[in-house]
Amino acid sequence: MKTILNIFVILTISALFCSPALKAQTNPDSLIFKAMNDELNRNLSRLSIDKHKPPFFISYQLSDAQSLSIKATLGSLVSSNELPGRNISVRLMVGDYSLNDENFIGGSGTSVGGNSLPLPLDNNYGAIRRALWIACDQSYKRSVESYDQKLTAIKQQNNPDEEKLDDYSKITSVSLIRQSAPVKYDKAKWESFAKNISGVFKSCPRITSSLVYLNMVNACVYVTSNEGTRIKLPLNLACLCVNAGCQADDGESLNNQLLYYALLPEELPKTDKIKQDILQMANNLDALSKAPVIKDSYSGPVIFEGEAVAELCTQKLLKNNSFIATRDPVFAAERPGIGRVNKLDDKINQKICSENLTIRETPKLKSFNNIPLIGTYEIDSEGVVPKDELTLVDKGILKTLLNDRVPTTKVKESNGHRRFALIGPFVSAVKAPGIINISWNNGKPAKEIYRAALKEAEKNGLEYVYLIRKLEVFNPGQTRSLMSMMAGRGSALSKPIGIYRMDVKTGKEQLVRSAVVSDFQMNNFKDIMFGSKEQMVYNTLLNSVIPVSVIAPQIMVFNDVSIEKDRNAKPKLPIVPNPLLSLKQ
Repeated sequence: MKTILNIFVILTISALFCSPALKAQTNPDSLIFKAMNDELNRNLSRLSIDKHKPPFFISYQLSDAQSLSIKATLGSLVSSNELPGRNISVRLMVGDYSLNDENFIGGSGTSVGGNSLPLPLDNNYGAIRRALWIACDQSYKRSVESYDQKLTAIKQQNNPDEEKLDDYSKITSVSLIRQSAPVKYDKAKWESFAKNISGVFKSCPRITSSLVYLNMVNACVYVTSNEGTRIKLPLNLACLCVNAGCQADDGESLNNQLLYYALLPEELPKTDKIKQDILQMANNLDALSKAPVIKDSYSGPVIFEGEAVAELCTQKLLKNNSFIATRDPVFAAERPGIGRVNKLDDKINQKICSENLTIRETPKLKSFNNIPLIGTYEIDSEGVVPKDELTLVDKGILKTLLNDRVPTTKVKESNGHRRFALIGPFVSAVKAPGIINISWNNGKPAKEIYRAALKEAEKNGLEYVYLIRKLEVFNPGQTRSLMSMMAGRGSALSKPIGIYRMDVKTGKEQLVRSAVVSDFQMNNFKDIMFGSKEQMVYNTLLNSVIPVSVIAPQIMVFNDVSIEKDRNAKPKLPIVPNPLLSLKQ
């Protein structure tokens, strides 16, 4: 009896000691947060080198992701890769909130105070802590060195007091845990889907190149910091890019694309709808290859419609960081001629565009006109919850800019725009918008806008105006670079791939090609003639990594836009015709 009792006591004690471990195994969130917090506290108390200050700020970000990337052409697979990805990143600062090692460019480049390392795919408590330890050690050594160099540079350069800002803003810590069910992609199903829709091009022999690119990412990101921030968020994205190209009879390369973005792959359009879109795109490319080349340069009203409006706004307002607050860094040595990248910083409370234009950021909006918005988010990577609505431009007047926790002269506090970025199966963070809502005050219906634009052009002695419905878009499924698309035209837009010449008297449209918008500046937004009341949704990937949604007027008419003939060298036509022309379909 005594032996049985002893065994019972031993088993009871063992269960008490083992239960936390068993619980951690069945609850990966607890294990991950415990490993992050345990290592964070250890590094905060023990990281020190000689006389140097210990870190005052440490933040860990762990991402657990699964991605499926498929490429197909003419009904066959080109590649299919399913990749798990787990990594941690550390952001560590030496000094204090008012002055630390960041916002500094030394001889070896920018000090970012962070480091990233891969992790085992299993929930291994020791492996997570070891990776965090290595990353913290490397980050601290680099931060200490940058901090000393920065102090020296500040003393030597003696910047005016009024230009001195805190290096990092304080926030109230936030805890946000969002549970998510793990997603396992059916690889065979999506391979069949990609092959199926890519096979449509078999019936389009005029198309000389085509590629379907399908990419899906399902991720979960964990964030913790010594400020008390604790975040767990699911991140999902499905991207379908269909690219096609052909040549005109004079050799000009012509390209077109269909881009579909959704948070989940099931939210992508149905297969039959995509096939119809592909056939329409192929027909448009065929028509474009036979369209006349523009002959004369043009300067006057240009009507942007549909996708072209939203892509124009994306390229000129978002991709150039126009609405992103920027901070001049401290340089190790004075660098004359290097100024602020974003010129809008100094234009807050000034007119930057037409008084009829209002631009707001609505990051928590989930849909618009029943269309899901991929740019929606409820908290940023630094633990800042954005406002439901932030007015950037009010009736043409710039009110503020998008910022993270690095204060600038005009935006001294974060408004929650350090966004999570999806880079394959890994998660990073960059300063970016979420949902940009561009509206035209007192907008008119489309028919009225066309009549008014043509009437204005005729009054100014013009025989025709240009209408642009689509611009070429650099996308993840494209082999050509954005630089080749821009063809060295500086501040120009990407090449129009749906441009029409409209007769001012009859309104008749004629498709043309070889046209480029030679110059388009931010000042062009001051000279908008008309805008529509109706708005459209445009989901896109900013810089190929940030899910962004643009809600824009369906039509915008810019008063003075320059359009010229594309004078880039044209490749030679193939010597032997496309074999699909001779094959039976």
